[in-house]
Amino acid sequence: MNPVRTALACALALGAIASPAFAQTGDGSCIVAGRLGDTGWAPRLAAVQLLGQDGRAIEGADKASLAAVKQVRLSAPALLSRCDGNNALALGPDAPGAKAPVPAVGPGVLPVEAVNFPKLRRGGELVELRLTVPAERVTMVTR
Repeated sequence: MNPVRTALACALALGAIASPAFAQTGDGSCIVAGRLGDTGWAPRLAAVQLLGQDGRAIEGADKASLAAVKQVRLSAPALLSRCDGNNALALGPDAPGAKAPVPAVGPGVLPVEAVNFPKLRRGGELVELRLTVPAERVTMVTR
């Protein structure tokens, strides 16, 4: 590699690390823990375990139980997304885009700032967890 290419590669790598998308994500990074319907969890994502402040698993499937979530344990990477809060979800594109790297948070335990329930158009709600994710926990996965 010549010196110009090396410098460009280093600049791009440092830019990605310093980029706001990869910095501390307390400004609105969320993950989806599952879908809450009339009959409870439908489905509850297997890689996501909801925990209370004391670290015990929360088993309830109603909004009152889910309001007690203070931590989440991930056993696999979870895609990070913009937080929709309790609003209806934005309408996406008609066709899926090409596969590309997207930000995700790696396995482990993370604090939960808030639990929200964005409404789905065909009934039910998502269980959305607002997280504070340190930059070193953000990884890229192809989706």
